[in-house]
Amino acid sequence: MSSSCDALVIGAGANGLAAAAYLARAGKRVIVVEAQNKTGGLCQSVKLAGDFSAPLAHTLYALDPRVVKELRLAGRDLKFAVRDLAVVGLRADGKHLVLSRDVHATARSIAAHSQADAKAWKPFRRELFSLARAARALWWEDGAFADARLEPFRRMSAAALLDGWFESDALKAALAFDATDGGLSPLEPGSALVLLWRAAQEMCGLQGAAAAIARGPQVLTDTLAEAALSAGAEIRTGARVAKILVTDGAAAGVALDSGETIAARIVLSSLSRRQTLTALLPDGEAGFGQHFASPRTGSAAVSLALKTLPEFSGSVAPRNARFILAEKMESYVAAHAAAAAGRLPDELTMELTIPSAADSSLAPLGQHIASVLVRPVPLAADPEQLEAKVIAALNRVVPGISAQIAAANVAVGADTTDVMRLAMRWNERLKTPLRGLMVLEEPVTAISGRAGRIAASLAAKENDT
Repeated sequence: MSSSCDALVIGAGANGLAAAAYLARAGKRVIVVEAQNKTGGLCQSVKLAGDFSAPLAHTLYALDPRVVKELRLAGRDLKFAVRDLAVVGLRADGKHLVLSRDVHATARSIAAHSQADAKAWKPFRRELFSLARAARALWWEDGAFADARLEPFRRMSAAALLDGWFESDALKAALAFDATDGGLSPLEPGSALVLLWRAAQEMCGLQGAAAAIARGPQVLTDTLAEAALSAGAEIRTGARVAKILVTDGAAAGVALDSGETIAARIVLSSLSRRQTLTALLPDGEAGFGQHFASPRTGSAAVSLALKTLPEFSGSVAPRNARFILAEKMESYVAAHAAAAAGRLPDELTMELTIPSAADSSLAPLGQHIASVLVRPVPLAADPEQLEAKVIAALNRVVPGISAQIAAANVAVGADTTDVMRLAMRWNERLKTPLRGLMVLEEPVTAISGRAGRIAASLAAKENDT
């Protein structure tokens, strides 16, 4: 069997569905093929015991405002349970650090650890956010950014950046978790650029915010799928791509595992550049991917069904927050060294959220969901050992939580960020050496839709020429 279309999209996650919606709105015939039996990608939820539903991605921090506005997602049942989660640095001594939108309240919390850091907080945030907004020309659009202030970030580590501003382990450890996005170490040159990229993002009109979608992030991809379908796109689930077809040095469509071929002048892949170029191209085109190194570390999403709301020891902390578990910068360094060597770190560095604290629909009445992001971990980490270490770590700040766990789920996946990609223009990041083939890859691993929007614009122009 065979069919044809103007544009073929591999993967029905946020980027793939956004690209399909934009291309279909531009009058292109679009087919989306998804290997799994449902759409969602990273936005999917997993079922735990009983009526528990746990999202794999527990927060969103980079959803493209243009995608929300132009595809009218807010009018398609997209609502937020929390628009701006605080960051709480959980401390073994119970003196938890709370970083919120209120700079004065944040400074008071920081002052319990360092008066100097409390004074430095407002100017640090002002300078970081100002440069980050300017850099949106590079990261939000297909544009260039020549501000000389960006250059040091390309070579600087997150540890060096934070050391230059602050002295307390509590504050630096709470901020450093975001720099580890994509498997980076905070000591790695360029990891400061990841912190800047995170500061450039916007959720619900708030710069640098992290938000939680009501009823879980699957709602986002459901609304994107609705937008794509209503624009005329076709979505096929349970359709795994075996290879990308190539004719005369250009993408010509795909062949599915079922044996069906779908001809297309434009192919957009939601898989990583490495997966796309090394696993899906014919043998004769494999040279495109030979320079890619195999990832050694990844991140783990650990979902816990709880019988009751967790109670933290120590000082009062808001429930709707991102709780960071890392005592000091050296904790990240040791964790990355262990994970790269194939061992579970002695001290896990992780982020905890309680999605059901703001959205009771995710769990039965009176019960809750805890979502834990652990990074880095070895790609071959044993799920049972990892679960046991996560629970042990949580027990130290949430006494007795182990007795409240009704069910758990552990998912480990590769998570790589190329610092060089953060300094590239979008067309350099999205296009490949094969004409007509693009990858829908964000500069940093994130649920955004922005790569889909920009790739669709580039693809539409390319298809019309």
